[in-house]
Amino acid sequence: MIRVLHIVGSMHPGGMENFIMNLYRNIDRDKIQFDFVVHMKLENDYTRQIREMGGRIYELPRLTSKPFANLRKLYKLVKEKQYKVVVRHTPNALIAPQIYAARWAGATVICHSHNTTDPQKLMHKIGRVMLKLGKVEYFACSQEAGKWMFGKNKKFRVVHNAIDIEAYSYHVSGRERIRKEFSLDDCHVYGHVANFIESKNHSFLLKVYKDISKLDEAARFLCIGDGKLREQIEKEAEALGIHDKVIFTGVRYDVADFMSCMDVLVFPSLFEGLPLTLIEAQAAGLPCLVSDTITRDVKVTDGLVYFYSLNSSSSEWAKKAYDLALQADSDHSGRTCQRENIAKAGYDIEKLKEWYETYFMECANR
Repeated sequence: MIRVLHIVGSMHPGGMENFIMNLYRNIDRDKIQFDFVVHMKLENDYTRQIREMGGRIYELPRLTSKPFANLRKLYKLVKEKQYKVVVRHTPNALIAPQIYAARWAGATVICHSHNTTDPQKLMHKIGRVMLKLGKVEYFACSQEAGKWMFGKNKKFRVVHNAIDIEAYSYHVSGRERIRKEFSLDDCHVYGHVANFIESKNHSFLLKVYKDISKLDEAARFLCIGDGKLREQIEKEAEALGIHDKVIFTGVRYDVADFMSCMDVLVFPSLFEGLPLTLIEAQAAGLPCLVSDTITRDVKVTDGLVYFYSLNSSSSEWAKKAYDLALQADSDHSGRTCQRENIAKAGYDIEKLKEWYETYFMECANR
């Protein structure tokens, strides 16, 4: 059995972490096992699942605060445990020294890009130069994410953030369960799934929610996720006078049922790699109103993804979202999963896990 070491910040639920867990649950664990390096050790459903599936979790000091301790311990871990494959998942190139520490310890190292920009642009550019100097496997969740991480002239492999398509298909039972839990019967439900970080643009989202409430008396709003800005956003909802209509659920592990519950997904991100949430929503047949800053590659179905400019006002966003809700309300029977389109675009976890199994075996045997 091959043990693959994944390096992440923490296993807090998010797009990148969800992708890793989707792959982990589906891969043949008699052949390939996943272990994790984190700098923030959490106890949640993901960490419990990892241990139940046979994975190990190692906590190392944060690279940015204790670089020498981080690199020394990472090198020692890879060397002593004889990891043949190490995958560093990252939104920026600041992690380049970790790539080399694992490489020098004898592993094949994969740098997997999961974003298209980052606030620390200068340090990213320096790290990107370092990445180009070594023998590294270059992966990205989209073309844009690859160009951001590795440069326009560097060859990289696009590996899509695949999902369990069947699990996210529209289910009436899931819709009814969530609506009962939150007393949402006879409501138009507008939702958002993301951690509370600056790039997700929650402040603008709340303004859209407020303007929707002026158009739609039956509107209720979901914010699924957690993060450092959650308390601030909850205060903003109260200041806008919509706190009684916005439900902050915190972290949920039944997002598939929430996708069935919603009528419209509103997603005004400032920037993204290729958001897994939007692939999950399309599997559920859920209309998505998304910012035009997001790569067009995320649109893998017909008639579900609508791009809208962040230069448009919140009231314009609200009008479009309301129109989509009215269309959805008239024909829930039409919410079918465009499975073939999603799989053809490369987002079927069943096909991806087979490719990964072969790939990891090849890396280990080099």
